[in-house]
Amino acid sequence: MSVEYKDPAPSTSEQPWRERDGSVVLLACRRSGHEGLHFPPLPPTSPLFKDCTEVEIGSTPVLYSYTIVHSSPKLNKAPQPLGLADFPEGLRVFARMDYPQGRRPRIGEPLKLAIAQTETGPIYTFQPLDQE
Repeated sequence: MSVEYKDPAPSTSEQPWRERDGSVVLLACRRSGHEGLHFPPLPPTSPLFKDCTEVEIGSTPVLYSYTIVHSSPKLNKAPQPLGLADFPEGLRVFARMDYPQGRRPRIGEPLKLAIAQTETGPIYTFQPLDQE
Protein backbone atom coordinates (compact mmCIF):
# COMPACT_ATOMS: atom_id res chain seq x y z
CA MET A 1 0.00 0.00 0.00
CA SER A 2 1.41 3.39 -0.95
CA VAL A 3 0.59 6.67 0.67
CA GLU A 4 0.56 9.79 -1.46
CA TYR A 5 2.68 12.56 0.03
CA LYS A 6 0.94 15.90 0.05
CA ASP A 7 2.88 19.10 0.65
CA PRO A 8 1.71 20.99 3.70
CA ALA A 9 0.01 24.33 3.16
CA PRO A 10 2.51 27.11 2.51
CA SER A 11 3.44 29.27 5.48
CA THR A 12 2.39 32.91 5.57
CA SER A 13 5.99 33.89 4.78
CA GLU A 14 5.76 31.83 1.56
CA GLN A 15 2.20 32.86 0.65
CA PRO A 16 1.57 36.16 2.46
CA TRP A 17 -2.07 36.66 1.55
CA ARG A 18 -5.52 35.22 2.02
CA GLU A 19 -8.94 35.83 0.60
CA ARG A 20 -11.36 37.43 3.03
CA ASP A 21 -15.00 38.27 2.20
CA GLY A 22 -14.38 38.24 -1.55
CA SER A 23 -11.22 40.36 -1.49
CA VAL A 24 -7.51 39.72 -1.02
CA VAL A 25 -5.70 40.83 2.14
CA LEU A 26 -1.96 40.75 2.75
CA LEU A 27 -0.53 39.18 5.87
CA ALA A 28 2.16 40.98 7.83
CA CYS A 29 3.46 40.59 11.35
CA ARG A 30 4.06 42.98 14.20
CA ARG A 31 6.73 42.28 16.81
CA SER A 32 5.65 43.00 20.35
CA GLY A 33 7.26 46.16 21.66
CA HIS A 34 8.24 47.38 18.17
CA GLU A 35 6.57 49.84 15.83
CA GLY A 36 5.97 49.01 12.20
CA LEU A 37 5.08 45.88 10.32
CA HIS A 38 7.15 43.15 8.68
CA PHE A 39 6.12 42.05 5.21
CA PRO A 40 6.17 39.29 4.32
CA PRO A 41 5.64 37.85 7.78
CA LEU A 42 8.66 36.33 9.48
CA PRO A 43 8.99 32.57 8.89
CA PRO A 44 8.37 30.18 11.78
CA THR A 45 12.09 29.34 11.74
CA SER A 46 13.04 32.93 12.65
CA PRO A 47 14.17 33.45 16.25
CA LEU A 48 11.95 36.58 16.29
CA PHE A 49 8.82 34.67 15.24
CA LYS A 50 7.68 33.86 18.79
CA ASP A 51 7.25 37.59 19.55
CA CYS A 52 5.12 38.27 16.45
CA THR A 53 1.41 38.73 15.92
CA GLU A 54 -0.16 38.22 12.49
CA VAL A 55 -1.86 41.30 11.04
CA GLU A 56 -4.20 41.44 8.02
CA ILE A 57 -3.72 44.40 5.70
CA GLY A 58 -6.92 44.97 3.75
CA SER A 59 -6.79 48.73 3.20
CA THR A 60 -6.47 50.47 -0.17
CA PRO A 61 -2.85 50.98 -1.27
CA VAL A 62 -1.71 53.92 -3.39
CA LEU A 63 0.85 53.60 -6.18
CA TYR A 64 4.15 55.10 -5.02
CA SER A 65 6.36 54.22 -8.00
CA TYR A 66 6.53 51.77 -10.89
CA THR A 67 8.69 50.55 -13.75
CA ILE A 68 7.98 48.50 -16.84
CA VAL A 69 10.33 45.60 -17.56
CA HIS A 70 10.89 44.71 -21.21
CA SER A 71 12.23 41.20 -21.78
CA SER A 72 14.48 40.17 -24.64
CA PRO A 73 12.55 39.92 -27.93
CA LYS A 74 13.76 36.30 -28.14
CA LEU A 75 11.60 35.43 -25.12
CA ASN A 76 8.46 36.83 -26.79
CA LYS A 77 7.08 38.07 -23.45
CA ALA A 78 4.85 41.09 -22.97
CA PRO A 79 6.24 44.07 -21.02
CA GLN A 80 5.67 43.58 -17.28
CA PRO A 81 4.81 46.53 -15.01
CA LEU A 82 6.14 46.27 -11.45
CA GLY A 83 5.14 48.67 -8.71
CA LEU A 84 5.66 49.88 -5.17
CA ALA A 85 2.51 50.76 -3.28
CA ASP A 86 2.01 52.45 0.08
CA PHE A 87 -0.60 51.15 2.52
CA PRO A 88 -2.07 53.52 5.14
CA GLU A 89 -0.63 51.25 7.86
CA GLY A 90 2.86 52.44 6.90
CA LEU A 91 3.75 49.44 4.78
CA ARG A 92 5.35 49.74 1.30
CA VAL A 93 4.95 46.63 -0.84
CA PHE A 94 6.48 45.58 -4.18
CA ALA A 95 4.45 43.50 -6.64
CA ARG A 96 3.64 42.80 -10.26
CA MET A 97 0.97 45.01 -11.69
CA ASP A 98 -1.97 43.59 -13.64
CA TYR A 99 -3.34 46.39 -15.82
CA PRO A 100 -5.77 46.25 -18.75
CA GLN A 101 -4.21 46.35 -22.24
CA GLY A 102 -3.12 49.90 -23.08
CA ARG A 103 -3.70 51.24 -19.55
CA ARG A 104 -0.60 52.79 -17.97
CA PRO A 105 -0.10 53.11 -14.21
CA ARG A 106 -0.43 56.57 -12.64
CA ILE A 107 1.52 57.60 -9.54
CA GLY A 108 -0.87 58.24 -6.64
CA GLU A 109 -3.74 56.16 -7.98
CA PRO A 110 -5.56 53.77 -5.64
CA LEU A 111 -4.97 50.05 -6.18
CA LYS A 112 -6.50 46.78 -5.15
CA LEU A 113 -4.92 43.40 -4.53
CA ALA A 114 -5.65 40.40 -6.74
CA ILE A 115 -4.32 36.88 -7.17
CA ALA A 116 -2.78 35.83 -10.51
CA GLN A 117 -1.82 32.32 -11.59
CA THR A 118 1.72 32.01 -12.96
CA GLU A 119 3.86 29.14 -14.21
CA THR A 120 5.20 28.69 -10.68
CA GLY A 121 1.92 29.12 -8.81
CA PRO A 122 -0.28 31.93 -7.50
CA ILE A 123 1.08 35.39 -6.67
CA TYR A 124 -0.48 38.60 -5.39
CA THR A 125 -0.64 41.51 -7.83
CA PHE A 126 -1.81 45.10 -7.90
CA GLN A 127 -4.68 46.18 -10.12
CA PRO A 128 -6.07 49.68 -10.57
CA LEU A 129 -9.04 50.24 -8.28
CA ASP A 130 -10.74 52.05 -11.15
CA GLN A 131 -10.48 49.76 -14.19
CA GLU A 132 -11.26 52.57 -16.68
